Amino acid sequence: MIKSEGSNGYLPTKRLETLVDGIFTIAMTLLVLGLAVPHINGQLSENVIQNAFYNILPSFYSFILSFFLLAIFWSGHHRIFNQIKRINSTLLWINVTWLLFIVMVPFSASAIGQYGSYALPSVIFNLNMMGIAFLLYLNLHYASQKGLLHEDVNTTRINFSKRFNTIFIFIALLAVILSFVIHSWSTMIYAVLFPIHILVKRK
Repeated sequence: MIKSEGSNGYLPTKRLETLVDGIFTIAMTLLVLGLAVPHINGQLSENVIQNAFYNILPSFYSFILSFFLLAIFWSGHHRIFNQIKRINSTLLWINVTWLLFIVMVPFSASAIGQYGSYALPSVIFNLNMMGIAFLLYLNLHYASQKGLLHEDVNTTRINFSKRFNTIFIFIALLAVILSFVIHSWSTMIYAVLFPIHILVKRK
């Protein structure tokens, strides 16, 4: 069956899903490299240690936020590919480009962890999130338009996935705008995604 699909220009989804799982495993693991136990010079005291750990809170926040956002993206991709029966070369490259944005997350998360009080790192992170959300939406939209979905596709789940990805795109766009106004707090807007994601999964 795989040979037949390949001869018609189509590919099975399993190889791509395996690649996606591997990339996410690496990206989510690399996030922790943005954290480091603070190195303290001079005499130690309780206050000195507390201040040192307080200074790495922005990096810890970016690690937690990015980890759970990646979890949402992985879950969304898994949910979408449960509805896709085969892929063509265009859909393959949409996913490869999407994975490019995924592997950039440890870099952009580290940037806001260290320099989140400035506009540029915040813009980079939020554009990274917007690119991921847009390409995930494009994944489903293209597959729907090109007849790559299963015949017994769950249309309710497809519609909810499209809505959630659309909401994510607009939230990321708003976060980009906020990056120029409230640099340190622009990423806080992503907190609204978690209850929305839970609602979508239940639906």
